[in-house]
Amino acid sequence: MQFKDVIVSDKAVKHLLAEVKNDRIGHAQMFIGQEGSGKLPLAIAFSQFLLCDNPDNNDSCGLCPHCQKMSSLTHPDLHFAFPVPISKADKVSSSDDLRSEWNQMILKQPNFGIENWLEQIGSVGKNPIIGVDESRSILKKLSLKSFSGKYKIMIIWLPEKMNAQAANKMLKLLEEPPSNTLFLLLCDNSETILPTIISRTQSLNIPALKAEQIATYLNKKNGIDKAVAHSVASLSQGNMVDALNTVHGDKAQHAYFDLFVKLMRSAYAANPNDLMNVSDEIAELDKEKQKNFVKYGLHVFRESIIMNYMKDQLLNLREDEKAFLNKFAKFINNQNITELMEEFNEAHYHLERNANSKILFTDLVIKLTKLVRKGV
Repeated sequence: MQFKDVIVSDKAVKHLLAEVKNDRIGHAQMFIGQEGSGKLPLAIAFSQFLLCDNPDNNDSCGLCPHCQKMSSLTHPDLHFAFPVPISKADKVSSSDDLRSEWNQMILKQPNFGIENWLEQIGSVGKNPIIGVDESRSILKKLSLKSFSGKYKIMIIWLPEKMNAQAANKMLKLLEEPPSNTLFLLLCDNSETILPTIISRTQSLNIPALKAEQIATYLNKKNGIDKAVAHSVASLSQGNMVDALNTVHGDKAQHAYFDLFVKLMRSAYAANPNDLMNVSDEIAELDKEKQKNFVKYGLHVFRESIIMNYMKDQLLNLREDEKAFLNKFAKFINNQNITELMEEFNEAHYHLERNANSKILFTDLVIKLTKLVRKGV
């Protein structure tokens, strides 16, 4: 993957190229930016540039043996660590056990989020983590001699998913790294990472994508009509993952359909008993499923707006979802869409920070009774 193939902030690319030109490449770098900002493709393109035999001033050559190995993600000096749903039954303890599926995911579409990854491996609703076995595997890989004679590169996707044991071992690795190693930590939410880990990395903030970048990508790479591509790009708020999910549909988000329907019907009827029952049902889910449910709600609100204003052009839903939206979408309009999105985004924000889910969802369902009827 070359820089020219990556949809990301030009400023971020220029920063990395300047590091190489000035021979000031930090051994541990943290790319911080929202989901869908292009961090993973950027890290891969940067790795290819560093390992390339014949790079020019702005990009790797794309032709040398090292670039060819990078293009298939088989370069022996390129390593990945990423969250997995640890399971003795499925014999999954680290990312090594799912590396083939990971490669397939990147080669298919390098712009993806955690829910897309869970769908890829058939683990929707599970809680993926980076565990202690992962840190042991990282040390083992980086202790080996470099194949290229250059860097050994470890890309860690979503380091905020490290558990306490893994985080402590990673801290030691960053303090005393093996020779000729480069750590690239790709983070959506740095607030949940140990401050001591952050202090041992060079931070590079990756800005959200511009709507025009997303619209152009959707139009040229996905064949989406220009007007529709611009509408989706505007709704995605700089998140390429959200834009692609809207265009192609996302099965992971569909898993919460029944619960969402129950919630909206209870909110519209404003029945206190039903509202408290559905609030309790959501609160009983584990934290990861609660966050998935909130994301699904945001997805349905976006689909409703698309149905109302773009005449079905981008709906990628199951038949039961389409049937529901044919009745429900009319209640989601310019009278309430902004407040609905804000409330669900705020709920997700607080879930990320371990808010009391029972209180959070009780408050949310009460607000929904007013917001849903506001769109009538």
